[in-house]
Amino acid sequence: MKRLYLVAALLWLGIALGRVHAAPPSYADLYADPGRAMPMQANWQLQPVTGQVGQVQPWKDIFAFTVGIDPRLMERLRWLGLNPGKNSALAPALFNAQSGQTLFLSSAARSFCDGRWQVVRMDYVSASSINDTLQPGFKVWLVERKPGGGLRSTTAYGRIDSQGRWAVPPVTCDGLDPRYVDSPFAISYLSPDGGEQMASDLHIDKVYAQPGLRNAQGQWLPPVPPLDITTAQWMAYRKQIVTPGSSGTGLIDARGRMVIPFIFGNLPDATAQKRIQLCTSGGWDSQRHTDTSRVCRWQRLHGSHGGAALRPVKDVNTNRWGYQDAQGQWVIAPQFHEARQFRHGYAVVAGAFPEDWRPPGWQDDWPMIRKFHRVGRYWAAEALVRNASTDGQWAIRFGLMNDAGQWLAPAPQPTLHITVIFPPGGRSDHYAQMLAKHLPNLLGRNVQVDHKPPATLADYRLLTMEGGNAKVWLGAMMLPRGGIKGLHQGPLIDTLLQSLHPVTLLASEPLVLVIDSEKADTLGIHSTDDLLAYARAHPGSLRIATGDDGWIGHLAFGLLRSMSGVDMQRVVYKRMYPDSDVITKEHAVELLFAPANGVKVAIERGQLRVLGTTANPAHPQSYRGVQWPTLASNASLAGYTVYDHFSLWAPADSDSASNRILQEAVAQVLAKPEVRDSLRDIQAVGGGGPPEALLELEHQEYEHWMRALSSSTR
Repeated sequence: MKRLYLVAALLWLGIALGRVHAAPPSYADLYADPGRAMPMQANWQLQPVTGQVGQVQPWKDIFAFTVGIDPRLMERLRWLGLNPGKNSALAPALFNAQSGQTLFLSSAARSFCDGRWQVVRMDYVSASSINDTLQPGFKVWLVERKPGGGLRSTTAYGRIDSQGRWAVPPVTCDGLDPRYVDSPFAISYLSPDGGEQMASDLHIDKVYAQPGLRNAQGQWLPPVPPLDITTAQWMAYRKQIVTPGSSGTGLIDARGRMVIPFIFGNLPDATAQKRIQLCTSGGWDSQRHTDTSRVCRWQRLHGSHGGAALRPVKDVNTNRWGYQDAQGQWVIAPQFHEARQFRHGYAVVAGAFPEDWRPPGWQDDWPMIRKFHRVGRYWAAEALVRNASTDGQWAIRFGLMNDAGQWLAPAPQPTLHITVIFPPGGRSDHYAQMLAKHLPNLLGRNVQVDHKPPATLADYRLLTMEGGNAKVWLGAMMLPRGGIKGLHQGPLIDTLLQSLHPVTLLASEPLVLVIDSEKADTLGIHSTDDLLAYARAHPGSLRIATGDDGWIGHLAFGLLRSMSGVDMQRVVYKRMYPDSDVITKEHAVELLFAPANGVKVAIERGQLRVLGTTANPAHPQSYRGVQWPTLASNASLAGYTVYDHFSLWAPADSDSASNRILQEAVAQVLAKPEVRDSLRDIQAVGGGGPPEALLELEHQEYEHWMRALSSSTR
């Protein structure tokens, strides 16, 4: 075979990286406009391909990535760097071939140096940035928020730990390149013991040097090696990345029709028994030579006649060979590089590699396996493929198979459904829409807000027990879950809510204690001190409106009374919060506990005055540049805080790792300057802490309720 070359280095860098989806904005686009939104690739997990034996496999999904490591090292590795294509919408990842874990850049690592650097896209796991300890590097696109307020963009390489966080960030906080820094915490491709291959019931076998896997019963697993030597030779030729002008030897009949494609070496002539010996390489060798082993078989030929009177002639004009008859007329036009005499109706000719020829029944999206690598508990198959994922070009890709004989394919994470049990337009919907706007780029998955007003018992059961990692519940939920016995929901709801897994506290909103402006002047109440002094001097005369029993206003009133020791009347309204109308129009009470947004119009009109908020003094609330005092600033109310808490909870069948990823992404959202500004505008304090902190808050809220209910508050 002539002019058949392969550059060995391309084996592990990947060849003709193709596009899986439309190309994202280029780095030049980002550089020109660093503030633009970049599409973060979807995270995915490798999942076994389900299907019956004999069904067509989704090869374009299975052979979807290159590996960020030299394949010659693969048998020693624990981790594989998976790159799903240069312009893929899927994120690059590391795959642990012993545990099956797929590891991505953590959402917590999408920004670093207190938000100065933002990761806007992951490019690939880089083989070129491997250090001496074989720690792989992630190439990422970064946007820097400079101290002066400007933005700039760059690309850089960093190394991650086993949690997907930065062990070596792509840049230092002052912008220096730490690419070649080693870290004891960064993942290394190698296992600590240099690699550990696990025993397998599957084994590699070959047919005509084409590899395949067999199970313990001797059955071939797809793709099955070709049982036909011509197909095997065509695949061997093709897998060497055929260069333009490559040629081979084949067989034609007396009418010039191809009988055997021009893909073999120097074929012998057909024998008297009308058969021919076909040979292919016995092993894969990028630089074949005379010592390369060969596998041969005799192939019978269908009967053919004629050709004996034809003679091979070289055309002086085209420098190609054809066949003429006795009169010198061209019977088979000159087109071959070489040509021999016809024997038994067949002639051996040499010609250009037939680019358009395919073995009978061949489909172009089938992979041509070059080699199987045993990596931990998995098989990594190196193949030449050509399909939509490679932009129609032949390219080297890798696929993974488990020991059950199942191919693994990347599956994007399902849409995350955020369920709100209130109608659209309320505060819960506001927070849900905020997450739906910012989370997709951090999670690499779609986010959808679902409303279920009012939630039935069946809805509660579905929300709390089922949904896995595809659902979370955003609740302005009373803590502790299920409430307080005898005050909140019955035991069935309590049992369901207790099954929820904590994700994170999203935001907390304090209440404001306001007073009728005219009453304030008449009674001389202009501060918390004035309020408590008047209440002590006139026990039971002041009336405070709150929402119904069990809601946050009830808690605020109970704690105020319990901690201060003053006697005031609580006037209950059958809603979560009473309207400001109970003071401004009905004059039914002097004071009111309510969210800031519920009374701000009356405050702007001068009808109500703020005596204090239930916020922590460390985080006082302000409105239009005026800072409101906190009730806890009074000595007798030290430690007094009451908040409406908005939190995320996951169903009982969710897993903690996914919930942690979501929590970290929410923390990233809450750290965004525009989100912080939005929360400040609605008098809210952002959360974002770990699930453990949400459980601790739940315990604190229980203690608050116990104290609030320690004296009669109704």
